[in-house]
This record gives sequence, structure tokens and C-alpha cells, in this order.
Amino acid sequence: MKINPKSIYSVAKKEFMDNIRNRWIIALTIILVILTLAASVLGGGGTLGGMEETVTTLLSISCVLIPLIAIMLGYATISGEAESGSLSVVLSYPVRRVEVLLGKFFGLGMVIVVSTMIGFGVGGVLIAATAGTRQVGSYLAFMGLTILLGFLYLSLSICFSAAFKKRVASLGAGIVIFFWSMLYGMVIMGIYYATGRTLEDLMSGAIPGWMWRSIFLSPSDMYQTSVMLAFNIQEAFGVKITPPGFINLGSLIFVQLLWTIIPLILAYYFLEKRDI
Repeated sequence: MKINPKSIYSVAKKEFMDNIRNRWIIALTIILVILTLAASVLGGGGTLGGMEETVTTLLSISCVLIPLIAIMLGYATISGEAESGSLSVVLSYPVRRVEVLLGKFFGLGMVIVVSTMIGFGVGGVLIAATAGTRQVGSYLAFMGLTILLGFLYLSLSICFSAAFKKRVASLGAGIVIFFWSMLYGMVIMGIYYATGRTLEDLMSGAIPGWMWRSIFLSPSDMYQTSVMLAFNIQEAFGVKITPPGFINLGSLIFVQLLWTIIPLILAYYFLEKRDI
């Protein structure tokens, strides 16, 4: 199957230009800047704190905002355009469906990259100017992992958009996977307690192997664990964390890439089968 990079670029450019000026994207980017500075002040006890303190405070917020941005960008990219008829117009040109799919993914992905780089980058520069550059490498890793989280949810959202005929259905599926990741930790904790374990066991660091392996089923948990490893954070909520050998940056990033690539392949399958 021959793919034309120029066609992908043309579609990506159009998607990027159409969405980068979206008022919601601009508003969320500004919110990211404000929240980064607020997290730094909160972590620093009233003044701009260090990068580790900022990221520790910011993690739970970025787990919500970045997936929301990705879902908002991707849920209507196939189903919405198919409903309006614009997708059939695009496909009437000499462009393959796989090129349209990849162009949309990379174009919308660049919106996430720009939003993240501005949202977290501006705050990061101000923090570095105040607290020093000792952890700049870890902070850049945090930004990269945040972008990967956005691409992961964008891929899932586009997959749902290609699978369902109505944009409402694809939006609903995106919301379900979003809340699944948010509520997943509560489900795991419920299972943990159901096995006879107690909060005291957890506080002592007695985390069973199945609980560590369950991280791979939750994009948000993988993201948070990856960031903590990037900053070498070994304690959270008063619990000393000693992950097993298979929980490392390499394995977590690899599985997150699988979470991104597989839905994109499925999206291509659904798009090829779709009657437009």
C-alpha cells in the first residue's frame, strides 16, 4: 500500500489550522499556564516552588485536562464529518482513506503538542528562572509523557469516531473510556480490600504484584507512574513506593505506545469498511 506523505501533510495542515484557533483549545491552554503556576505556588508554600513539587501537584489535573482536550478534538473527526457530508467531499479528491486518517491524527496531535508546550512550557520557564534548572530534564520528560497521554486519548477518540456512525455515539464512547480511567483506581482498591488487605497494609508498602500489573490497563495510571519514575519520586501520600522490575519507564512507554497504535489501526479498519 503506497502512502503519499504530501497528502498526509495537506490533511494534517488543514486539521491543525482549523483547530488551533478553537476558542476552547485556547481557553484550556491558558488554563494550563495558570494551573502550572498555581501548582508551583501551592507546592512551594506561597512562592514558586521547584519542578518536582509543581509536577506532583499538577499530575491529577493534567490527567483530566489533557484527555478532555484529546477527546474534544477527535470524537467528531470521522463521524461528524461523515454526518455533515464533508468527509465524502475530501475523499472525492485523489487521497486514500489511510492518508486522511493519518493526516487527521498528526494534525490534531500537533494541536495537543502546541497546547502542552505552551501550557506547561511557559510555567516551566518561569519556575526554572526562580527555582533553578536542576530538574529541567525531568520536567521535559513530564511534558513529553503528557503529550503521549494526549496522543493516546486522541487515537482512542478517532477510533470511536471511525467505528460509530453518529458523533453522539463516538462522544459517548470517549466519555466512557475517560471515566473508566478515572474510576479504575477505585475499582482496583475495592478488589484490594476485598482480598482481605487493609489500609495499614497499603501504607506499609505491601502492594501485591497483580496490583502493579493492573497499571497497564489504565492510561492515567501509566502516565502518573511514568512521571513519578522520571522524577525518581519514591513516596506518594505518605506511602513508600518500590516498584518491581517490570515497572519502568521503558515498559510503561512501550505499553502506552501500544495503547496509541492499536486503536489507530482499528480506526483504519473501521474507516475502510465505512460506507461514505
